[in-house]
Amino acid sequence: MDEKTLKRQMSARWGLLIVDVILLLVLGLIYAWSVFRGPLMADLGDGVKSTFTITMIMFCIGGLVGGIINSKTSPKVTMLLCLVFVVIGVFGTSMVTSAFGVFLTYGVCYGFGVGLGYNTAISTVVQWFPDKQGLASGIMLMGFGFGSMILGMVASAMMTAMGWRMTFKILAVALGVILLIGAFVLRPASPELIQHLTQGGGKAKSAVEELNTAGMLQRRNFWLFMIWAILLSAAGLVVINVSAPYAEMFVGAGASAGIAGIVSIANGGGRVLFGGLFDKIGYRLTMLLNCLICIVAGFVLLASQATMSTVVLVIAFVLIGVSYGGAPTSASAFCAYFFGRKHYSVNFPIINLNLIVASVLGPMLANSGYTLGFTSIIVFGIASAILVFLLKKPENA
Repeated sequence: MDEKTLKRQMSARWGLLIVDVILLLVLGLIYAWSVFRGPLMADLGDGVKSTFTITMIMFCIGGLVGGIINSKTSPKVTMLLCLVFVVIGVFGTSMVTSAFGVFLTYGVCYGFGVGLGYNTAISTVVQWFPDKQGLASGIMLMGFGFGSMILGMVASAMMTAMGWRMTFKILAVALGVILLIGAFVLRPASPELIQHLTQGGGKAKSAVEELNTAGMLQRRNFWLFMIWAILLSAAGLVVINVSAPYAEMFVGAGASAGIAGIVSIANGGGRVLFGGLFDKIGYRLTMLLNCLICIVAGFVLLASQATMSTVVLVIAFVLIGVSYGGAPTSASAFCAYFFGRKHYSVNFPIINLNLIVASVLGPMLANSGYTLGFTSIIVFGIASAILVFLLKKPENA
């Protein structure tokens, strides 16, 4: 590759990163479930509240299937499939008449479609940044985290003005257009650019090992990290699942979506923060800091319940959002660093399967009462910190 082409590709990767952030922003609407839950429960019954768990399970499955498809075809094919499932899921939700219908449309179709797009968007663009894998992962995942806050507030205003059914119809069209554009923009990095950044003119960290999925599953570090991610993700989902109704106790229904959105803002900021820290101070200190913030968040949440102070609530939401944001960013960077980039598109969604367990555990604790849920966050933070000390790089690295 000549120098002119190399410089052009080095500049182009930042444009692709911006496109990717926009794609993940719209896909991040999946985490705005707490905004939709109230109106849907009012019309369709309490059974709807189980939808988020189904959505997260299908999100993980979609990510795994997307990784397999992407490794055999191209990002364009996978993103077009994402578009189909997302549009059918969101538009279909506008037409359902029962909780079971919501499970099928929002839970199964929409969750699966977002999983397809999420994995494809991240695994494609992270190839362009082997020298900044933590930072790039954090920036991309920031977009995903901000989606629920920005689009959640938009959706809340739309539902107030025109009802939830029309809101879902309009969102389906808007998401479809954006995903269609993204499908034709995303493209893999050239082997020459990757080689330049990893061997020649870059500062990329070499992977500890290059492992396929079977090899990764044999590593003790994989299972330790999976449990760590389950605990921190479940801790975040305890709050995300009830953020809007809990905030309503402090500020009323009108402002609750905005206060709940603080979790999303902090979530996005945490993703960039921990992504940059991963590159600068390494995996162990980054993960330990994440655990510490989780523990403090649990105590502050309990304090908010005791004092009913809006200020304390905001601090608690910031802390739990930052902590929750660190888990997926660490997963992305940890996967590339410990298990290599060659099989990243399949290995990464395997690690993300931690969300299946977390999406059952977190909402279950949240629905068991605020005190139990907030206390569990402290316990999960302490347990995850212990796991970090058990992680160890192979001696031959």
